[in-house]
Amino acid sequence: MRRRTLLLAAGLAAIGGQARATGVMTDWKGPPAAPPIDLYTPGGDPFALSSLLGKVVLVNFWATWCEPCVTEMPSLQRVRDQLAPGFEVLGVNYQEGPARIKAFIDKSGITFPIVRDTDGAVAKAWGARIFPASYLVDRAGRVKHVLVGGADWTGSKLVSTIRSLL
Repeated sequence: MRRRTLLLAAGLAAIGGQARATGVMTDWKGPPAAPPIDLYTPGGDPFALSSLLGKVVLVNFWATWCEPCVTEMPSLQRVRDQLAPGFEVLGVNYQEGPARIKAFIDKSGITFPIVRDTDGAVAKAWGARIFPASYLVDRAGRVKHVLVGGADWTGSKLVSTIRSLL
């Protein structure tokens, strides 16, 4: 519980040394290449971020115990549905078991890919310390923008930012 409290209570801490928990998308200031994501789905299938090259991808770090994460999930699904096929959302669950994730997916109707970061190494590589944390990756696999905190992803400013990369 202490880890969860730190992750959620650190609202003023920096993410990746460059963005604060504002709920506003900002330009990414870190290395341009997206760190690799080679994880497994809750069903045990391998999934790699590299399989999405050619699409704009919103990489979203989340957990079922994170209320802002759960709250923003329906808008992530809606924006994904609205902007597909050139756009995809990749949910990276932080250290939860497959049964818990599957139950959440079944209840919420999420259809975008979800992978499990079982040891937190991928979140660490991306600099995700506060959840939710979302990173917008262009078609060439470069991180362009970051948003720390929950958001309504169907809002005009966020949709416009995503569309600018499509």
